[in-house]
Amino acid sequence: MKTDEIMAALSTVEQDHQLVLDKMQSLREAVGGLLEPNTPARQTLARLQELNRFFATQLITHMEEEEVTLFPLLERYQPEGPKLVKRLREEHVDIRRQLDEFGNCLNVALQLDEAPRVVLRDLLAYGWDFLEALDNHAHVETQSVHLCFARSLLGEAASSA
Repeated sequence: MKTDEIMAALSTVEQDHQLVLDKMQSLREAVGGLLEPNTPARQTLARLQELNRFFATQLITHMEEEEVTLFPLLERYQPEGPKLVKRLREEHVDIRRQLDEFGNCLNVALQLDEAPRVVLRDLLAYGWDFLEALDNHAHVETQSVHLCFARSLLGEAASSA
């Protein structure tokens, strides 16, 4: 197993996940703003639109990169690699679907002069579902890369002994 290959993957995943986590916190705050009666809905919707653009471009690009570079690495070097990668791919599909649902609901809200509470409630629900799925996925993915790296180090230590 090549430690440098795994280190590069680990570095990329952690950097990308940190950026996504920062944006997730912003999204969490913006979605939470839907519950604040004193926050103008238009202001919150504009912030959500900006964050949705980030996720629809940068996050999708990140997931595509993972599918090409990280997933084959996990399949090769994790004992349960193929099963894990199948799960991660399914999660990517779910995250894309949830992002689409959130974006569609946001577009409806933006098209209305005054978004009714039911639309804002739906937007809140889609936002929380998306955040939860993304948060859980990032945790599993990062943990998997860490385990892969640890096994790599153990394997190299055993080989050199």
